[in-house]
Amino acid sequence: MPAQPSVLRSIEAIRKAIAAGNKVGSTRASQDPSLAVSKLFRLADKIVADRETLNAVLAFAPEIEAFRGKGSQATASEFSQNIGWLVYNAKNRLPPSNITPDLFQQEEELVTFAENSDVIACFEALATHAFSRTQGPAVHSRHAAGLRTSAWKQLTCLTNILRRPEHLAHAIKVAANPRASIEERTAAVEFLPKYWGGDDPDDATTNVLQELAQGPPARSVLVAVMHARLELGLESTLGALCAVEDWDDEDAW
Repeated sequence: MPAQPSVLRSIEAIRKAIAAGNKVGSTRASQDPSLAVSKLFRLADKIVADRETLNAVLAFAPEIEAFRGKGSQATASEFSQNIGWLVYNAKNRLPPSNITPDLFQQEEELVTFAENSDVIACFEALATHAFSRTQGPAVHSRHAAGLRTSAWKQLTCLTNILRRPEHLAHAIKVAANPRASIEERTAAVEFLPKYWGGDDPDDATTNVLQELAQGPPARSVLVAVMHARLELGLESTLGALCAVEDWDDEDAW
């Protein structure tokens, strides 16, 4: 099935806006690339309705990321945040049920979902896209850290459907990496309890949370760690509150 024409037209409108944004002195609101991106994602239902349309949108992402003209950061942020909106819309396409990651692995559930192969393929494509955006060397700008954080949030939202060991391994690596930005380390920590759901965490997860609890690089990381430890049954409510209060007390001095 070919990609939806209305979505392809919206992509072309963004290309034109980007071309205008690369020209010095371009100020027309109709040529604002971030506005054009916003209009594209108003078609979210159509985008996640079939593989070809979603693939066309995701394949367009490198053009957004390569844009360096006027409004480039706002455009990249708008695109990234709206990928999260696609995740939300894709999850809404699942039929009502009590499906868990474990149930997805059972043969009878896979048979039931055979007719929803486009939906499953959509999740796979979105997860691949998001995971690739968490990769690479340490970033130093607030904008780049925000894009990484957005990608982690997308993976967190998807992990109850697609539980991938490589996502977990990378989250642990980022959480422990002192060169990674505080924002993405916080987001990686927040991914951990969602990955495990109601299951007991493995030693690598337990160890990184313990290490960060003992030496958090920032308050936001500490708060995320304590929430994760609470969700995973590794910490008491009182212990988590005391840890944050101790941080605040030290910071006040």
